[in-house]
Amino acid sequence: MTCSGPLYDLAKRFVGTWKEYTVTPEGEILVGTLQVDWEPDGCVILQRFHAAEGQFAFIAFGYLNPEGNAWEETFSLNTGRVAHYRWREVGDEIIMDRLGGDPNNLRRLKVHNLTFAAYDVFEESSTDGGQTWEVVEVTRTRREVADE
Repeated sequence: MTCSGPLYDLAKRFVGTWKEYTVTPEGEILVGTLQVDWEPDGCVILQRFHAAEGQFAFIAFGYLNPEGNAWEETFSLNTGRVAHYRWREVGDEIIMDRLGGDPNNLRRLKVHNLTFAAYDVFEESSTDGGQTWEVVEVTRTRREVADE
């Protein structure tokens, strides 16, 4: 299996160890650590997140869906919930649309300012079928220096 091409290159940019911070008007609050690994045998990325205070965790795997020619991810949360996302690039942003769920309460993640060192994630919701979006939370994610 060959794991090459623009969609694989995009996903591989997230590989590494990251610290996640919630952005508030008062500043940034450490949320936890995200570890992203590339598994070449299956052409997938694996993510493991652990909250700084140990109250929340998830494991996710991402893969290229050949039918839609899009990167998709499945998250398994320690709350018992499962969430599925499909990625798409819009300009210099990556939008991760949540699949399924309530059409009157759509959710997505929007990745801004992706560099080797950091990126921001805007969690957004829409109650009008995706016509307008409201930012629910902003997370700043910084790569740990040891990964450079």
